[in-house]
Formats: sequence, C-alpha cells, structure tokens
Amino acid sequence: MPLIKEPIKLKNNDDDKYPFSVPIIKNLDFLDLSHNVTIIVGENGSGKSTLLEIVAMKLKLYRISFDSSYQDEEFLDLKQAIKDFKITYKVKPQGFFFRSEDFITYLHFLEHAKREAYAEINRIKEEYQYKCTLAKSLAMMPHYRTLNDIESMYNNPLLEVSHGESYLDFFKSRLKPNSLYILDEAEVPLSIQNQLTLLLMIKEAVDDGCQFIISTHSPVLMSYPNACLYEIKNDIIEKVSYDEITSVRLLKDFLNYKDNYLRHLFE
Repeated sequence: MPLIKEPIKLKNNDDDKYPFSVPIIKNLDFLDLSHNVTIIVGENGSGKSTLLEIVAMKLKLYRISFDSSYQDEEFLDLKQAIKDFKITYKVKPQGFFFRSEDFITYLHFLEHAKREAYAEINRIKEEYQYKCTLAKSLAMMPHYRTLNDIESMYNNPLLEVSHGESYLDFFKSRLKPNSLYILDEAEVPLSIQNQLTLLLMIKEAVDDGCQFIISTHSPVLMSYPNACLYEIKNDIIEKVSYDEITSVRLLKDFLNYKDNYLRHLFE
C-alpha cells in the first residue's frame, strides 16, 4: 500500500530564488505519488533531483550521507521553500533518501566512525587499566555499541567489495517492510545485470508494503511493471508510457540502427 498520496504546492510563489528558479518546481501544482513505484525521468538539470529532495525534506526522511539531517549548506534554500509544499500521507513514512553521489562519502563516514570507536576503546583500556572492570565496561559500552550497529547493519564490509557489490549489499541490508524509499539515480555504478538485481529487490520490497519514488536514467529501472512514469521535458512534467520516454525511444533506435547512427556521428 502506498504510504503517501501526493505533494501539492500550497500557493503560487513569485520568488525566483532556488528551488523556484527551477521551472518545473515553479510551475508545479499537483503531482500524484499514490503508486507503489513512481519513476521520474529527464535530462540532467531538469529538476528531478530537486523534486525528490523537496519530498524527502518535507517528510524528514533519513538521508544516507555523513549528514543525515540536511544541515549542509546545499539544503539551506530548500529548507526555506518546503513550507510551500504539502504532502498527504496515511502514516508518517519511515525509510530513507538515497543519492548516488552521497554513497561513497557515506561509506567513508562509516569507516571513520569505526576507527574512532576502536581508538576510544583503546584509549579507555589504557586510561582505565587500574580502575574496576565495571567502570571500564561502562566507559567502553557506547563505542562497542557503535561497532555492533555498523557491523550488524550490513552483510559485508562495504568498502572491501566492488562499488556495485557494495550498492547491492547496502540495499539488501537496509530495505525494511512498510517503508518509503526515495532514490536519486541509484543505478549509477551498476551494470545492467546488477540493475536487474536491484529491480528485483524493489519488487520484493514492494511486496513487503514499501513504496518507492525514483529518479533515473536507466531504461531497466524505468521498466518496473505498473510503475507511474513521469518525464520532465520542455520544463513540463507529465505522465508517459514506457515506450514514450525519450531516452527509451533513442536507445531502441540506436540498437536497431546502430550503423546509421555511428555513420551520422563520425562522418
């Protein structure tokens, strides 16, 4: 069951400051998000990432990053703007907001947290060597808890496998039932085969009551059965079928007429 219904812009905003400087945000009145899977496609710079950020911030979804609470400078203007949007939901969604560009930073953040925890444990062992065992255990407990939380969160050390493998292991470990997941170009490091694996993970999560809002350039992810597809084109966002998506049509044409395309490009 979808957890949210739709974001609605509450009022016209004449402000030209970001994000209202983005045409599709400026002109957005209504967007139906009442589907299990909503997929938004469009060229880079079209506004699809901004749209996802607005929804994620309005819902206060956990952000997969070293800063999970949107405190970094890039979100300051968005924080001022989200008051102009309303999102109706059945229950307050749990889940997370994932941007592919944040993932490596997030992995290094986890490794840094582990190193700090180990360093604190070693410091406490040295500092408390002549104190009672209970005092030493109590002092080390928060740091062991940090290590346990990180280790139990994922099946494998994410920095010790390939980028694509770490992506898939991350999703396998973190997708929980009855949650909302907003994914911004999650396919970036994945081969086509691994994109199909991610597609299956999404299907299994939907079967467990999850909802997804996804921006993507991947024709594989766009093909999710019965997804609500939006394409941003010419500063307008509108529903489309899979075969109407510009990038899908272009890819099909290229595969069918590869030699003609290459001849035109290189001659």
